[in-house]
Amino acid sequence: MRLPNIPRRGRGDHKSRGQSLVEFALVLPIILMLTLIALDFGRVYLGWINLQSMARIGANLAANNPTAWSGSGDAAIKARYQAQIKNDATANNCRLPVVGGVQTAPAPTFTGEELGDEAHVALTCTFGIITPGISNILGGSVAVSSSAVFPVKTGMTVTDNTGGGSPPNAAFTGNGDVSPSSLSGPAPFNVVFRDTSGGSPTSWLWDFNDGSPNSTLQDPLDHVFAVPGTYLVTLTATNALGSSTATMGITVTAVSVVDFTTDQNSGAPPLTVNFTDASTSGGTAWDWTFGTGEGTGTGQTVSHTYNTAGTYTVSLTVTYPTGPVTLTKTNYITVASGLCTAPSLNGVKRNDAQAAWTGRGFTGTVSDGPGAPNGNYTITTQSLVGGSNYPCTSAVVVNRP
Repeated sequence: MRLPNIPRRGRGDHKSRGQSLVEFALVLPIILMLTLIALDFGRVYLGWINLQSMARIGANLAANNPTAWSGSGDAAIKARYQAQIKNDATANNCRLPVVGGVQTAPAPTFTGEELGDEAHVALTCTFGIITPGISNILGGSVAVSSSAVFPVKTGMTVTDNTGGGSPPNAAFTGNGDVSPSSLSGPAPFNVVFRDTSGGSPTSWLWDFNDGSPNSTLQDPLDHVFAVPGTYLVTLTATNALGSSTATMGITVTAVSVVDFTTDQNSGAPPLTVNFTDASTSGGTAWDWTFGTGEGTGTGQTVSHTYNTAGTYTVSLTVTYPTGPVTLTKTNYITVASGLCTAPSLNGVKRNDAQAAWTGRGFTGTVSDGPGAPNGNYTITTQSLVGGSNYPCTSAVVVNRP
């Protein structure tokens, strides 16, 4: 019996596989190094973002209690300040400066303790670097800093002559604006709310008046008003001695839509087109472009005359209180070539044919047909019939059979 031939692996296959393994072994450390660098710096960047939040939280607490760091101060408020920042720092693997062997958040600073003054918090965290080589260059760690400033609000330094204290003075900000005030924006409108109440409130109740649930957070932060309308946001701040309220008006507008119409958008030159704005109301300015080389216009209704054949893209930009919105209609206007009447070239000398052709407004050329004689012959045939209308860009072929 004859056994079938079984293909054998040659040395070349083993050699190629071995070479691939060697190349992979050489590249693998580089891939791992790049991955570690990306993870390292991604972790530091995320830590910087969280550090910004830590600074804002600390500055908000300091602005609510400006007297806690003056004189004998308020040990409970200062302990709360340290605990908030240190807990966040621990969660982010961020090392605060060490004072007396303990990681400690720097105390806030104040320009004063009265209305209009500011509370400043500046934090620096150190993040360890684990990537070999990079850690040697940077010393094994990277220091990241952030700061925040919050205004001291009315009532933060109010005292009661009887020594019994007073209810809190409710106050808050929306996107940085201080209540009472108003904000406006197109739907969906996101507003960042932060409590800035004075008098050490112990509870908070936010009513957004847009159908969403109330919030009992001190800083509800992002709240999205999805439906156009007007809303009155109310914060009630409470402590053991009573409560007070603060309000802010929120106006949410519909999304602005830009559109326009024309009385015609095609024809032969000269083509005069009347444009009319059909956008959402509320615009304050209208700027038009009629196409490349065709200029611009302003106003809700404009006219423009196109003298050259071609297709044109038209844009309208409407300026609203919330900013400009643009609509572009591509190849919206089509200007066709005009028509010219072909002359009869029968009996015309060849050298005179081009002048006769362009004399009727044609921009095309006169050319000889197959077998046409040389020289200044007398034309007896032409490809386009004399007396008929053709696009002015047309060319004609002549001959003498």
